[in-house]
Amino acid sequence: MPKYGLQQDEGTVVRWNKQVGDEIAEGEILCEVETDKALFDFEATDKGVLRKILCEEGVSVPVLSDIAIITDTADEAIMSFGGDGKAQPDTTTTAPSAATAGPITEASSVPHEPSTDSAPTTRVRSSPAGRKLARSLGVDLETVTGTGPNGRITTEDVQQAADAASSSPTSVANGEPLSRMRKAIGKAMVAAKQTIPHFYLSIDVDATDCEAAWKAAAESDRPDLTLTDIIVKAAADTLSAYRILNARLESNHILYNDHVHVGLAVGTDGGLLVPVIDSADAKSLSEITTTRSQIVTAARQGKLASDTPATVTISNLGMMAISEFTAIINPPNAAILAAGALQQKAVVVDGSLSVGWRMKVTLTCDHRVIDGALGAEFLLAVRKYMEHPVLLLV
Repeated sequence: MPKYGLQQDEGTVVRWNKQVGDEIAEGEILCEVETDKALFDFEATDKGVLRKILCEEGVSVPVLSDIAIITDTADEAIMSFGGDGKAQPDTTTTAPSAATAGPITEASSVPHEPSTDSAPTTRVRSSPAGRKLARSLGVDLETVTGTGPNGRITTEDVQQAADAASSSPTSVANGEPLSRMRKAIGKAMVAAKQTIPHFYLSIDVDATDCEAAWKAAAESDRPDLTLTDIIVKAAADTLSAYRILNARLESNHILYNDHVHVGLAVGTDGGLLVPVIDSADAKSLSEITTTRSQIVTAARQGKLASDTPATVTISNLGMMAISEFTAIINPPNAAILAAGALQQKAVVVDGSLSVGWRMKVTLTCDHRVIDGALGAEFLLAVRKYMEHPVLLLV
């Protein structure tokens, strides 16, 4: 079971795209995995033949647990998992003996969890339709008794649990329980505010040239360019010189990241997702535009296109006419940049009053890693790029 985020504890196989006996090419989508926040397409990391599925659809398992066995050929001996958790020869196969068999490639390389029904387990068995209905009705599957095969939870079980809860005298009128995603967001944000000493720095940006470049692009061959793309490019190029803002804190050690992976805070119907523009520091402005469009579209469909963790996050509420705001750091990042609306204002330039475009940008920093002066220097450098966007094309 892949781990798509540092806060992820478990995952659920929603759908297997391959069946036992199917040949698999490296990079093919093996299955669809659901986490607390989104759906991911899990690509096979090796080629071979899918010999055994260890995790049924709709079952939640801890991250890094084995979910399938892939072998080089269809006639290799495979190992099954006994109730004691030890690997044992599979007596149901007529494959050659283990002595002559080739290597076995598993879906993960860490010690597996027992998958037999006789092994102690806390997994919730439910159909994909049952899980979807439970999310929409706010039903906790751990409180539902399944009536399907092997105790599997069906949609009827979920509906009965929801009906029982709604008729309970302790239910809250005009309310609903937190969804799985909202619980995950709340857990991460509470932890961030309680454990990370936040401080905030704001700066006004003369966005006159930025607005002109954006408008010119919209009227030329780059109609998809957004202000967010310009902000991402400005921040990514600046972070190459201010690596500490692109670092993270782990066990009293500051760890520096080799590339700038920019996370974008995207609001969806279910809650906040943070798709990532990986290696933004190595991308051109047009490449950032293309990538941003792809990952934001996927996020609004409930999917994250990449499992690359963000090293810094940007939140832009300017398109909603929010002039300025402060954002909560997205762990394990050390900083988050919040951008407000592009506004026309009366400004004084060289002693004369005129009208110009202005934007407020606010930086939130982890004071354990970043000091105020360094954060201020970073903001000044970002402002320079945004006030002279031609520098971003070099």
